[in-house]
Amino acid sequence: MICLSLSLNYQLLGQNHREIEGVLLSKETNEPVQFANIYNLSLQKGTLSNTDGYFRIIVDDVLDTILITCIGFKEKQLKLIQYESRYEVILEENSYLLNEVTIIPKDNSYLFDLIHKCRKTASSRDSKSKAYYELKSYKDEEQIELVEGYYNTDISGYALNNLDLKAGRIALRSAKNRFFTSLEGSRAIMMLNLLSGSDRFPKNPLELSRSSMKKNFYLRLDNKYLEGNADSVYVIEYQPKDKNGAFFEGKMWINKTKSQILKITLNCTNAKTHPFLALFQSDKVSNVNFTITQSFKELNGHAVFNQIDFIYTIDYNSRIGKEEEESYSIKTKAILYAYDFDDTFFLPIFDFNQYTPGDYGKINAMPYNDFFWRFNDEYSLNDSIDSNELFFSDSTSLTNKSLFKKNTVSKKGLFEHPYLSWSENRIKFRENFSDTLVQQNTAGYNSEKYNLAVKIFLDKNSYADSTDILTATIIDPYESYYRLPMDKQSDCFINMYFDLHEMARMELLEELKTNRNNNAQEQYEGFMRKFSGKINEFLKAVDRGTSKKEMIQYNQYIYERLGIDNIDIFKPF
Repeated sequence: MICLSLSLNYQLLGQNHREIEGVLLSKETNEPVQFANIYNLSLQKGTLSNTDGYFRIIVDDVLDTILITCIGFKEKQLKLIQYESRYEVILEENSYLLNEVTIIPKDNSYLFDLIHKCRKTASSRDSKSKAYYELKSYKDEEQIELVEGYYNTDISGYALNNLDLKAGRIALRSAKNRFFTSLEGSRAIMMLNLLSGSDRFPKNPLELSRSSMKKNFYLRLDNKYLEGNADSVYVIEYQPKDKNGAFFEGKMWINKTKSQILKITLNCTNAKTHPFLALFQSDKVSNVNFTITQSFKELNGHAVFNQIDFIYTIDYNSRIGKEEEESYSIKTKAILYAYDFDDTFFLPIFDFNQYTPGDYGKINAMPYNDFFWRFNDEYSLNDSIDSNELFFSDSTSLTNKSLFKKNTVSKKGLFEHPYLSWSENRIKFRENFSDTLVQQNTAGYNSEKYNLAVKIFLDKNSYADSTDILTATIIDPYESYYRLPMDKQSDCFINMYFDLHEMARMELLEELKTNRNNNAQEQYEGFMRKFSGKINEFLKAVDRGTSKKEMIQYNQYIYERLGIDNIDIFKPF
């Protein structure tokens, strides 16, 4: 059973909305109940309990009902009471049956048959959803990293196939002048495919044939119970015969009636295979331990991915062979929760083209969305002190507001080629985009002498009866190159090209503000088609900055709108 303790917080959130907060504890163990789903049926808004069992959720009035669900427990509606500031709610465990008089076969082949049937009947139906992602890393119990983001997902049955970033934020703190970064944490999660397996993770029973499963695993029926709809649920414990780090061990919750997986835990000590690499040649990942829980929900009669708690510990050897060599352990706790199926975010418009960066790269490319983080009421993990907000805003944290600019981290090579947003500061191509990057990303394009990949970013958000439009002008370093000699004319030409895109962004923003109710995607595409013709006229007219007459005319055009005199700054003639 679970005891729920709540206190009311009368903070007004617009109209009649306020927040309540609570903590979920197991009555039997007094331990926090992590990642339970708490959902307001009236407002259709939900949240999750965090690792301490704590949550906050918006309510409107006492007629709201709060539904609390957690696999292995009966659903419970929490009804609010006028002026009541504290609640105790008992969530009853599902009725276990093994203690009753039941006949269990001595041969456990039926358990292998059941798991194999779940694999064979797994749905491949595609669905989409929103998703919340949080990653925290710790060294000696001290937090050193935060990655938090919202995505649109592509889900195929039990598998998470794709994540498209809506908004993200990063914060880092150094530990003895060292930074630990999970550059592609969400991608590691996507690599874990229960049914098809992955060479980056230990093996689990679901990815194996029935005969291979029997060869490599022991199975035991740990428990079984009836769900509220009278479906029979089996809890199966699986243990590898060879505990050499090549196989997971854990438990599965299987709806036997429907042959659907509800939940699985995957644990492995000293995993032989894992997706983590040391960032520098002088570093080494010596050991990885996994504690993973993945759960699923029924959608239109099919089981689909719902949530993963992805916890791992890395033993890390840093600066091997140097005076400052050190070995330490980093513990990372990540969660990805899919919600609002078939009701996805408006995604920012920004083309990553062939290069697909990880979490850090994508968050670097997008301007910080202050409106989204201040006003969004999406699913999230909260605690009583807003620790994510405090960690992000603390003066000792390096965040994505400053992380990709000149600082002690980027000087060490963590972010050698950041996306560059337009500013009045002038750029020098070779200083911002190294020859190494140019050569690496231009193979097969020898016929072209240069490419300046300047892109206009657009995002649109509506929360709290307000709409915000966010735009930015950005140089993509992974598509830009310049093979010709650099001189004052080249510097002037490149900056004017950047400036013309910034002026186009300003014009686009005014159009979007004037026509807020129109389709932003269609407006953007129509505007960019027209601008494409104008920028091609510029490229042809100035001939890479060599046409003095045309350069002077465009310079005056830019000066009148931006107040920047590139010819005076670079003196190309």
